[in-house]
Amino acid sequence: MPNYCEMFKLDSLDHAYHDAEWGWPVHDDRQMFEHLSMEVMQCGLSWITCLKRRDVFRQCFDNFNIERVAAYGDDDVARIMSTPGMIRAERKIRAIINNARIAAHMPSLCEHLWSFSNGNVIVYDGHPEGNIPVQNGLSQRVAKSLRQLGMTFVGPVNIYAHLQACGIVNDHSRSCPLFQKIIGTFPVVYLPADDER
Repeated sequence: MPNYCEMFKLDSLDHAYHDAEWGWPVHDDRQMFEHLSMEVMQCGLSWITCLKRRDVFRQCFDNFNIERVAAYGDDDVARIMSTPGMIRAERKIRAIINNARIAAHMPSLCEHLWSFSNGNVIVYDGHPEGNIPVQNGLSQRVAKSLRQLGMTFVGPVNIYAHLQACGIVNDHSRSCPLFQKIIGTFPVVYLPADDER
């Protein structure tokens, strides 16, 4: 099977993101919100397009401070839309602001998301060998819970990518050094494939 992590070596920025962040468990609400917002911005675009604009996103959204973004209004939307280098997608921008408002009223965004794995990093059968879905039962359940809370742009495909990025699902290839590093550092549960698509 192909080495799934090889996809991150096509661009030096992607490679650096893989080595420093992707799949490393996140337990900080600001960072979790940033990851989730990056997935919102990425919808329909390549990941590298968003990585190259990450500093612009951070500038536009107060470094993804949940409380500050939650207080944004129409003037902030206009400011963000006019920022050089910003992806001018008003629906996505408003989705991030809306999602911040929802997150601001949650006890903890991290606690909510990690509750679906009981605080464990999940390793699914077949994933370390490269059998990676675009969504699964877990991402469907998480997406449903976030939509019920009022969040938008949180479909099961976006959420599966988010679960990978924030380390709830360890989808590093078995041959990737980070696969072993993560399972040797954090509590792990091994599960069978879950309604994968």
